[in-house]
Amino acid sequence: MDQKPHFLQAVVAVLSAFIGIRKGKSSFADQGIKPFHIIAAGLLATTMFVGVLLLIVRFIIRAAGS
Repeated sequence: MDQKPHFLQAVVAVLSAFIGIRKGKSSFADQGIKPFHIIAAGLLATTMFVGVLLLIVRFIIRAAGS
């Protein structure tokens, strides 16, 4: 069953790399992922991470001010 890697596999690969849990056998499955998909998933994950951090900071600042 040779499937072409798709964007969701790139997202899973990037997110698991973000938190530092990568299995050796999954790296072999990730070899066929297109570089564009990895870059797009990385930018998306980074944007979401920064957005969540900004929301947390805003929440803390508002809670401290009241």
